[in-house]
Amino acid sequence: MKTIYYPILFSISMMPIGMLWANAEETEENIDIQGIEVIQVTARKRTESLQEIPDAVTAFSESDIESARIEQVNDFINLTPNVIFRKTFRAGASFITMRGITGTQQGLPPVTYVVDGVQVGSADFINQDMGEIERIEVLRGPQGALYGAGAMAGAINVITKAPTEELSGKIKAQYAEGNDKSVSGYISGGVSENIFGLVSVGARKSDGLIDSSTGEDLDFNDTKRIKTRWQYLGDEFSADLRLGYASYEQGAVMQDLLARGEEFVDAQKTDLDDFSGSGPERSFIGKENQIFKDASIKLDYDFDNMTFTWISSYQDAEQDLIGDLDWSSANIFLQDLVDNFDVTSHEVKLTSNNDSDLRWLAGAYYQKRNGLNQLRIRLEPTLGVIGDSIFDQVDVKEDTIKAVFAQLNYDITDKLELTLAGRYDQVDYQSTRFKTPEQQEIVPLPDANGQLQDTLTESDSSFQPKVSLSYDINSDSMIYATYAKGFRPGFYNSGNLTKAETTQNFEVGGKSTWWNNRVQINGAIFYIDYSEQQLSFIIATPPFRQTSNIDQTEIRGLELETVVMLSEDLRFNAAWGYTDSKVKDTGQKAPATPKYTLNLGLNYEKELGRDWLLNTRLDYRAQGDFFLGTTQQPLEVGAKQFVNLSAALEWQDWRFTLYGENITDEYSTTNASYVNGLLGTVTGIIRAYTPGRQIGASVEYKF
Repeated sequence: MKTIYYPILFSISMMPIGMLWANAEETEENIDIQGIEVIQVTARKRTESLQEIPDAVTAFSESDIESARIEQVNDFINLTPNVIFRKTFRAGASFITMRGITGTQQGLPPVTYVVDGVQVGSADFINQDMGEIERIEVLRGPQGALYGAGAMAGAINVITKAPTEELSGKIKAQYAEGNDKSVSGYISGGVSENIFGLVSVGARKSDGLIDSSTGEDLDFNDTKRIKTRWQYLGDEFSADLRLGYASYEQGAVMQDLLARGEEFVDAQKTDLDDFSGSGPERSFIGKENQIFKDASIKLDYDFDNMTFTWISSYQDAEQDLIGDLDWSSANIFLQDLVDNFDVTSHEVKLTSNNDSDLRWLAGAYYQKRNGLNQLRIRLEPTLGVIGDSIFDQVDVKEDTIKAVFAQLNYDITDKLELTLAGRYDQVDYQSTRFKTPEQQEIVPLPDANGQLQDTLTESDSSFQPKVSLSYDINSDSMIYATYAKGFRPGFYNSGNLTKAETTQNFEVGGKSTWWNNRVQINGAIFYIDYSEQQLSFIIATPPFRQTSNIDQTEIRGLELETVVMLSEDLRFNAAWGYTDSKVKDTGQKAPATPKYTLNLGLNYEKELGRDWLLNTRLDYRAQGDFFLGTTQQPLEVGAKQFVNLSAALEWQDWRFTLYGENITDEYSTTNASYVNGLLGTVTGIIRAYTPGRQIGASVEYKF
């Protein structure tokens, strides 16, 4: 790997320097080429320039979102170094891995996902259509001091489009392979002198791109959503109200079954990258229904030297699934799942609002999450028929998070800034098991001491400090050094207790702008001492899922990002991430962690005259091999490369786009698990994977 990718890293990093040298004597008129867009971000909960923040942040502006066709979470994650997104057997169970830290089923994600200042209460809420987005900020490295328990790998800050004063809007229609049809749009404007609103809607219907061995659609999708945002903007007081509703009816349990029966003896030799088969065998086509509701209110009051902010939110997810449990064409067993959450949160904070040498914020946070996780195993008496339940497992959970936090930014000199931040989280969680969905009879479970309890309870707490020094070399370049602690609380998964995990993080980085703001080069080197890494995996006997912890893992890595305006019309971007993760006792790699990611992109935008504008974009993504499953029985996923291409023509208020996603038709395993004698009938490896190539077109009108 080193012999291949270190030269690539060197060439990317040296290219701007070579361009500077070659153009050292260029004429003044050539220097007038438009520079790179300066993106203002709120990663540290106040508005700052991306290039001034002493953190590794990848930001996507509204123009980036449009040209890259970012519509779902995986679209921008695939453009970010050292981050991958993995879908599994259903949409709600999707995992993010950032800098070698990944998610587990039923646990908090390692990356806190924030929409307009509201923290999402569960990973189930993340994998949705995004709607109208103004900006996305991906913060890498622990952000717990500001974003709380769970942000031990980083945070994703999503800012939706704010309502406009004048009437404006958009309507967009799209069609792609897989009979994938969608329509979306929004309308925005003022309803009075101080009140403004925006209503966004969308609908999609698709047969999907993954078929069963008999040609039936497996990844179909039927989506309907509506989101609204209302703002009151006064001189001192402002209010921001968001309401949302979305329903999804989509395919689930799309895995295929590999290394069956006697082949299971040689399962570790199974090629997870072999997609030459005819598709998954099915007697029953899986389906998941999801309904998401959310509401939030943000209130701000500006005093002379500070702003008081109150944020309250409610999120509700109702999810049920029915699908094959023997992953075959035989009518044997079905899995009937329910996974519901409702989350309430409140945050208050005070933020200084001046530009003095000392800037500060302080606040408190409360979150309560109620969950219902239900598994019923049913018979399938004849093909496609749902039979009686032969096994019931119902877990009712309650989690509570209480926290206080603060941050100070102090300019020691004109060039040297000190950041001190800290957060204390207290997390209490409990789980109760019932015999039936009616929840009338409790099933006692053993606690950590082996004593049977009606309700299992546990608490975790942690202080998460962060210290950072940044130094401005000049007006265009800065360097920084950071220490931070990461924390993710434990959780109950099907009655199994998974311990809390922590990280000690050290990072050194720099950001620079060159050549009259036509070149940006940002980079970081990091070291993570990771304790009690959380894992979850399938087992053959009840409760069918087991959790565990890896004592100690060491992670070393680096990231390099560059943007270059090659000409007034042509922009080049590159991002390279390297992660070396090892379990201390064995020297094995950590799970779900590619050793490298590489992104290369070209964006060409040219005025053609007569109000016509051409915008084309090419994105290349490569990621290294990684393993899934457990460290004792790893399942290897090979290195992959993906290419997206789009071309758009704009004329006045119209935009016509032709695009191709994954145009090389690459398939990649996203989840794989051993199943050895499940229910006495199923033995093999179940595998989930990405769909292949999709070509499509869209037309949109803005007003």
